[in-house]
Amino acid sequence: MKRIYILFSLVLFGALVAFSQDVFNYHKSSLYSIMLKHENQEFCEELVACFNKIPIPEKFNDHNLQIRVFKAGIQEESDTSSVANQKPHIDALLKQNAIGRRLVAKWFNYSKDGTCNLDLIEERGYYNVSVKDVIISQHTMDSKNLIRTAGVELIEHTYVLVNDICYGDKRSRKEERMSAAIALGGIPGVGMLTAAGTAVLAHNYSGFNVTVTSYLYKLIWTDETELGFYNLYWSDTPNAEKKAAFNKDKELFTLEYVGHYTTHSENVNLKGVNDREMQIRKVCTRAIDKSIAQLQKQHPQFRVRTELKTVSPITAQIGLREDVTENSLFEVLEVGQTPNGRTTYKRVATIRPKKGAIWDNRYLAELEDDYNHSISSTEFELVSGLITSSASLIREIDK
Repeated sequence: MKRIYILFSLVLFGALVAFSQDVFNYHKSSLYSIMLKHENQEFCEELVACFNKIPIPEKFNDHNLQIRVFKAGIQEESDTSSVANQKPHIDALLKQNAIGRRLVAKWFNYSKDGTCNLDLIEERGYYNVSVKDVIISQHTMDSKNLIRTAGVELIEHTYVLVNDICYGDKRSRKEERMSAAIALGGIPGVGMLTAAGTAVLAHNYSGFNVTVTSYLYKLIWTDETELGFYNLYWSDTPNAEKKAAFNKDKELFTLEYVGHYTTHSENVNLKGVNDREMQIRKVCTRAIDKSIAQLQKQHPQFRVRTELKTVSPITAQIGLREDVTENSLFEVLEVGQTPNGRTTYKRVATIRPKKGAIWDNRYLAELEDDYNHSISSTEFELVSGLITSSASLIREIDK
């Protein structure tokens, strides 16, 4: 018993060290990002290949499933001047593929033999308890329940982002499109380019644009849903009957539509990027990031929380990628918990970015000529209230 207690204490000590280094990483929603592909459009395969390499933004937990690309519901002609509404197709796609159930299965590590475990919930739950709670649990030996409660709380903040990506070259002449394709590697033997060649390539390829409409959905996770899962499908030993029933269930685990946003990728700076794949990835990543940022502005429940890096000066690692401007306003939140382990947030101050001090954290921005390497986080000024500790979170609010 003494050996078990010592081992348990070492685990908790390791958790405390992790918390002291990165206390507020736990306040993350989870995101599954999907692409709708248009097989009859130019650069379809290139877009798919690049999308599969685009990482989930670090402000979210990566909750991607194995399949991330599905066919679009409407196969338009190459003219993408008008954006087709894919929502009816997406609604059917998500239901037919039981995406809600698959998201839940990932949360509980549902295996082929019908067993479940809480490993992922515990892993993410470690970031959802305060240092004080861990110290207390070190004496009560109840940390497992505490961490599981904290982790389950995160399930209700699981989102699906369905990106309808359409290629659209605004140049009217086909010859220009062909020259761009050739310049980007269509000729065998084209490898690394000289600085002058890179500039020409970027200029020729500046006509490459995409239109991205991002549809946002949220996993419905209520007390009823949770109870249904545990009563009907949970098993920590192989259970073929429960597994078969779980695989057939397309009703209990559902998604609700939140909203959508359409953006165009005009004027992406391609300097410093000298191959086709990286250029397409930069264009698409920038467009998707813009959609996420705008969806957060439109839907407060989707807004991310970011930890303060320092208090004097007030800084945080958030910036142009999240569409932060000099007119943005943020609340500073103090984190607490209710007696039953639910997380609470109390506003203690409001801040706004300082002029000329916004971090350019957009994808591959560091390769651009005008990138300011002296700014590694955004600096803010206090508008109201008082910040007493760097162990605080910030979240954008409406002015």
